[in-house]
Amino acid sequence: EVQIRATNHVPTVDPIDTSPEAAARIVRMQWGMPIGPVRDLTGWMEAAGCLIVAESFGTPRVDGMSQWIDGVPILLINADAPTDRKRLTLAHELGHLVMHSTEITADVEEQANAFAAEFLMPADVIRPQLRNLRIDVLPDLKRQWGVSMAALIERAHHEGVLTAARRTQMYKIFGARRWRTSEPVSDELPAEAPRLTGAIAQTLVNRGLSTNEIAEIAGFASHEDNDIFLVPHRGLHVV
Repeated sequence: EVQIRATNHVPTVDPIDTSPEAAARIVRMQWGMPIGPVRDLTGWMEAAGCLIVAESFGTPRVDGMSQWIDGVPILLINADAPTDRKRLTLAHELGHLVMHSTEITADVEEQANAFAAEFLMPADVIRPQLRNLRIDVLPDLKRQWGVSMAALIERAHHEGVLTAARRTQMYKIFGARRWRTSEPVSDELPAEAPRLTGAIAQTLVNRGLSTNEIAEIAGFASHEDNDIFLVPHRGLHVV
């Protein structure tokens, strides 16, 4: 019913020949992304034709999943997760779409994690900021990079600028402050809200389809069950 004309596309690579870090750099280069932190990751991915659906999973144990369907990259993410976790999930699933569309290797999760780390925190850019890492600077780094403080610690350890002993010490502080389950400043990060599903619904309405017809196309029993392809509410504006 709707054709998506994407500005970019999601490239695919062979994970045997291309490392996850190299794959992440390829995507950033092809999309023309600025050096440094990724702002509005959802916007970048939707501009590449990714259909992102945010749904409540009813559990925090599942973050997301992805699949190529008829040449379209589809992602389902947990709407209840904090923004920093959603961003890591989106980048992780993007890694799967890029590297695991045909070739499935034994360490797919490790590869997707490595892709997400390089995609959101390019080593050459973030490494100087991670030297002599301290607990008190983690909140500001989290605001800047849009990733969890735990992800920053892991990135610093992976890049060899944080010792294993210091990493363990930091996580002990996390435990004492109960940050392992709920980190500070997560609510300060700009929300990652999908917009393409609403645009699809609006396009169908503009073509004369009713809300029930849209629901039927999307596989719902009625428009009351359709919580994905919703027409965006138009707010008041100055005339």
